[in-house]
This record gives sequence, C-alpha cells and structure tokens, in this order.
Amino acid sequence: MSVRTVFQSAIHSTAIFGLLVCGLQPAMGVERQDAGEQGLRHVELFEAMKNGDIEVKFVPRDAARANLMVENKTKQPLHIQLPDAFAAVPIQAQFGGGMGGMGGGGMGGMGGGGMGGMGGGGMSQGMGGGMGGMGGGMGGGMGGGMGGGGMGGGFMRVAAEKRHKVALTTVCLEHGKPDPNPKIAYTIIPIEQFTQDPHVIELCTHLGYGRLPQNTAQAAAWHLTDKLSWQELAQINRTESKYTGNTPFFNLHELRAAMSVVNYVSKDAPAVQISRADDYTLAD
Repeated sequence: MSVRTVFQSAIHSTAIFGLLVCGLQPAMGVERQDAGEQGLRHVELFEAMKNGDIEVKFVPRDAARANLMVENKTKQPLHIQLPDAFAAVPIQAQFGGGMGGMGGGGMGGMGGGGMGGMGGGGMSQGMGGGMGGMGGGMGGGMGGGMGGGGMGGGFMRVAAEKRHKVALTTVCLEHGKPDPNPKIAYTIIPIEQFTQDPHVIELCTHLGYGRLPQNTAQAAAWHLTDKLSWQELAQINRTESKYTGNTPFFNLHELRAAMSVVNYVSKDAPAVQISRADDYTLAD
C-alpha cells in the first residue's frame, strides 16, 4: 500500500490529517554536466553550500512557515537537488555548544521538517521540513511546493549569479523553546545533524511532498520529538483569554489524523482515542 493511500484512508476516517514538509536526501557530492543545456551543472544543495557554489539564507516567518533564498555564486546555471528532509537551527546554536537540549516545556520552536534550538539554553526551537515536492525554473522568485520536481525528488534551477526564493512549510521540533521569527538568524542543515530518529525524518519527508496539513504534522512531530502524549497535546492552547476563552492548538480531527501518521511512520505505535477529558483509552 502506498504512502498516499495510507494517508487518504486516514483522511477519510478522521476528516483531516497532515504531513511534514521535507526534501530529498541525494548522494552527497554528486555533480554532473547536463548535455541538454549549455553549461548547466547538477549539484546537491548542502554540497554546493560547502563548496561555495551557492549562498543559502533560511528566514523563518513564524513557527509554520519559512523562506529559503538560494543565490548562485557561479557563472553557470545550476540544477540544485534538494533534500527530502532538512532541519534549520539558530546560527548561534550551530556555532556555540553542539546539538543538545531538545525537548522541554512550553510552546515554540520549529521542526519538520524542525530547525533551530540546538545547544540548549534559551535558543529558539529547531525547525524541520522537506523539499521533495518542489520544482522550479531558472532564476526569479517562486513560493510554495510544486509537486513533481523530477529526478525522484525536489529541485530548483538558478541562473548564473541570480537568486531564487521559495516558501516552505515547517514544523517545530523542540517544544518549549521560543518560536522562530525573522529577527533570529537561522541556517539550514542536513536533518541527520539534528536528529537520528528515522520516524521524524520520514515525517518531514512526507511534509515536504505536501501529503499532510501543517498543524497535523506539528502534532505528530511533538509527539515524536518531545514525547508529548496525545492527551497532553489536546490540552495545549494556542491562545488563552479570561474574556474570550481558550483556543486549542489542535482540534480532535487533527490529533486523530496525527495518530494515524505516527502509526504509519512508526509501524508499531498503538492507536489511541483522545478527548478533552483527563483520561484516554487505547482504541479497539
């Protein structure tokens, strides 16, 4: 049974569910010339960053969205293979104190596809996402995933000495840290440098292919990365007011859908029924 079939079944049974945005994980260092286009080079995102062929800026808009800007520093057009999944972390965290400190109380942070918050302390959350469903033309600006990128995953083409901008959907991977925002400098990294959990990586990959809504993916991400129970997730509020009441962060349809996603990526996780009550039971 295909991933999409499993997800469609979950949608039919729970009304809605979401996936993390993630990108392809091509072989590092792969580069080749394209005989069909004059001077076109094929490169992998992180390897091209390392070699100085491209300059990449990752700018979080909030905990669920980010912009990725890729500038071609060479005098040749580049066909850039994108990762199935990625992470993004605050630059201070990347250069100051290792990975550490995932988890914690409270809200905030991005993951998912989750990037940020490496090194513990008061850093913003790590965020995650994927780019597997992206494809684009030479230069110019484009936003959002564009399924069917080719080459088995996402890609973008950037003209010589031009910059390309794309919008990404992300999730926070470190519950309890401050939310990402444009004022905090982030950098994109291979997701394996942030987490070795294959379930989180697979979740981000599905998000990248646009198979899940962001909020459902966020619930699944916090369940996997921070071990928050479904009942704990059901009790989180997005806003709280003594005048207008509280607004739950996740509705029940999103949580049930997130359970289906976690069951799929984990293969062995038990199905759970949840409510706003203080207790919950295993599903039949």
